[in-house]
Amino acid sequence: AKQSQRGSLIQGEQGSISRTSMGAREQLTWYKPLRKIWEIIGVPIWLTMRLLYHIRFNWLVKFFGLCGFAAFLSPAFLRIAWFYYTDRRVKRNLQYGSAPRNRLDLYLPPGCAFDIEKTEAAVRAADAETDAGRDPAPRERHENGGSGGGRPVIVFVTGGMWIIGYKAWGALLAQSLMKQGFIVASLDYRNFPQGTVGEMIQDVGCGIGWVVKRAVALGGDPRRIVVVGQSAGAHLSATAILRQAEWELSGYGLASAWSPSSLAGFVGVSGVYSPEDQSLVDHFHRRGLHREVFHSIMEAGYTGARAEEALPRASPCAILRDQAGVPGLISRQPPVLLCHGSADTSAPPSESAKFAAALRAAGVAEVTEKYYPGKTHTDPFVTDPILGGHDALLEDIVAFVRKGEDALKLPALPRLLPKPLVDIARTMVPF
Repeated sequence: AKQSQRGSLIQGEQGSISRTSMGAREQLTWYKPLRKIWEIIGVPIWLTMRLLYHIRFNWLVKFFGLCGFAAFLSPAFLRIAWFYYTDRRVKRNLQYGSAPRNRLDLYLPPGCAFDIEKTEAAVRAADAETDAGRDPAPRERHENGGSGGGRPVIVFVTGGMWIIGYKAWGALLAQSLMKQGFIVASLDYRNFPQGTVGEMIQDVGCGIGWVVKRAVALGGDPRRIVVVGQSAGAHLSATAILRQAEWELSGYGLASAWSPSSLAGFVGVSGVYSPEDQSLVDHFHRRGLHREVFHSIMEAGYTGARAEEALPRASPCAILRDQAGVPGLISRQPPVLLCHGSADTSAPPSESAKFAAALRAAGVAEVTEKYYPGKTHTDPFVTDPILGGHDALLEDIVAFVRKGEDALKLPALPRLLPKPLVDIARTMVPF
């Protein structure tokens, strides 16, 4: 009788738990649409309201300039958008991390495919091989046999003043690289005010790790993975790579997810690398990125009260000075290519020269600088590809990735807009 009573109690408890679980699922069913509405409508409004606190009058002037720039280039942008949204080789909005905006787009050349179940199964198998003390077989073949048939992989990190970055900004460059047989992953990351520089660096590092672990499963060559950062994206990716070397050496957190030494290179395009330099802070202030906003982005406090501590922490040049005497850190750094327009008034070309000098002083063996005469901040990345012909930035990136191979002459890009329209747009660009 006691056993029967106990059984009845257990069944009653199970029934209660089952009803509770069903109730929880019903609550979640009601919650999901509300959460989706909040993500689509509520979050942008909330972030816009936070950003309004930092807005100044000249931001409105620059905004209208940006609108004019986009309007004159809109026929080209519409063609790029059509490719981005309709081409089946573009896999959009893949999640690489758990934080907001941890999404990326994959651009896959012919012969490459993305199946999430097969890809994750391959990653788990590779992790099991690594845990057992063995290198995954595909990686061994690439080590012993050159490229091994895998495609070069580009991890692209877009710019946008740390405020308006979006992964689709890389669609034009990604399309051109995809035509050359490259796999391209274009990352999103938290923008200010949703995140500050430390969270942005964390997002970028997480995204790079996601791609590194899945390169073979995607049909890529794990020995030819190159990170390309543009503008603010160059700053974030350079910092992420340098910090990852520290975390790997110290065994911090999930640092074992990837190693900077596994990268074939880093390409910085129109980047900034010394935010602790007061002359750069003053330059940004004159250009409209006010000190209070810049300090807030860099975690230095609205008034800059923590600038002395915070700015060097997010500075690739300052990090290199700290790492120079630490055994095992600099040896982990990949080869570097720095590209910059000589007429860039947004991110001074001296920033690339300064970073190149810091890399060489720290002992990084391969550092190359490319400066494009008369080119502005947006010319190498936006207007030059739209004008068509031979794209210097594209050719430099392809040559950097394919070094050691027979030189290939890239075909001229098609012109997307008449030159007079592009010339008018160039006069309006606020960057």
